Amino acid sequence: MRLTARPVIGIIIAAVLIVIGFVYLLKGCLAKYDERFAKPPVLLFEKNGKSVVFAITEFQKTVSYSRKGGMVRKSVNTTYYIQTNDAATAEMIAEKKVKKQREIKNHPVEIMGASGNNAWLFMNEPMAFDAFTLELKADKAAMEEKNPSLNGKLPDERRYYFFNPADKNIYFTAKDGTKWKLNTQTLMATQEEYDEDQSPLKQQIALLEKAEKKNREDQDSLYQQKNLRPSKQYAAGQITREEFGRIQKIYFEERTLLSKALDSLRVIKRMLEAQERSGQDLERAIKNLQRGSTGYYNLKINQDTVNGHWFGLYAKNEFDKLYNRMLHQSENDETARRQLYKSTVSRNSNGDWQIEKEKAALVDGNVSFLHGGFLLDKKTALPVHLAGPDAFLIIHKQEVGQKASILISRVTLEGKILWTFNTKLADWLDWQVNSKQLIITGTNNEELSGNEANVLICIDLVNGKAVGYDYFKRKLISQ
Repeated sequence: MRLTARPVIGIIIAAVLIVIGFVYLLKGCLAKYDERFAKPPVLLFEKNGKSVVFAITEFQKTVSYSRKGGMVRKSVNTTYYIQTNDAATAEMIAEKKVKKQREIKNHPVEIMGASGNNAWLFMNEPMAFDAFTLELKADKAAMEEKNPSLNGKLPDERRYYFFNPADKNIYFTAKDGTKWKLNTQTLMATQEEYDEDQSPLKQQIALLEKAEKKNREDQDSLYQQKNLRPSKQYAAGQITREEFGRIQKIYFEERTLLSKALDSLRVIKRMLEAQERSGQDLERAIKNLQRGSTGYYNLKINQDTVNGHWFGLYAKNEFDKLYNRMLHQSENDETARRQLYKSTVSRNSNGDWQIEKEKAALVDGNVSFLHGGFLLDKKTALPVHLAGPDAFLIIHKQEVGQKASILISRVTLEGKILWTFNTKLADWLDWQVNSKQLIITGTNNEELSGNEANVLICIDLVNGKAVGYDYFKRKLISQ
């Protein structure tokens, strides 16, 4: 029996529909294994009274999944996006697909820094996007168009590019080994050596070292002319005892003056060297913070200065063991309930800041913070200072234990707590602060790991109220 054309077509259509339905069913089953997350750090931009949070997001679309015993095998297609959220409401404003994984030959994919309204990132190449429109502002092609002499010379690997947070420019080594500075606003590149150790203080120290050398040469010359030579002349009977005594008197007077001048040079040099060491410590701390948090310990320090006064957060036993010298470090006893101490500071003869510990007193003996410390500003590696009569953001723990939530409090100089917010995160992957808001990213999703953030928290610094967004679920979360 021969089938007519119409039933055959119907069978084919039905088969196609079954296949399509099966594909959609399979996709629906696999969709629950999809993952989406932000890649800290994020960037916080302000313009015309509006603040936005800019992030790179990674979407892993699952194409196969199997579990055998405790082993899971999953294949994914990865796509990278950029996304902005309103810093006041946490709502997603916009997103834009940038590259698929197969287009990326050079890793890592990461934020480089902010310059003006542009977010600079590395995604197979340096790229810049307007944080408010997500418009592409720069890539290698645009950089080469602006700088024809660099055609074919821009490096491919991330390690040859350095975003300088101080001047917001990018320093890079071209393929031929020449050093360049890229103005991130104009995209114009100029050939320029960059020395991370160069500083005005180092130049001043070098001048002082030259002056020290000249002083020692003068002292040696003085010794030869007015001590050693006259001694030989007197011994040979070429000058009288009175003349020898007169020359000796002049020698000791001039040597005293040169010695005092040398002592002054050395005091100034020690002070500048102390400032230089402090500056280098801060530079290293800033670089470490820019790489991302490696734990609660790195979010804070326990000393701060405000208007010539020293403030410290210490338990009594910690304070008793404290040195007089200012230290840029964090106490790590998770069981310590710390109180706020206040004193004055001054520079010693070596140029180091010294705490007048004997004058220190508790600000408020009734207030303490479990494992507390002053929150650091990632841009300066110094404690965050807020406008107004109150100055501190103090982070502390809800309870002891590695999984305990991090709390944050706004505290006045008199020790009064204005508000406290529980972030419900045991660690922060990133944080950014401006005059109005504190932005935090972290992870509370067991499907994610490492530097994969699903939680965005935006805290109003005036009243402590917060809003949140989940990158994984793509929706607002209640705080």
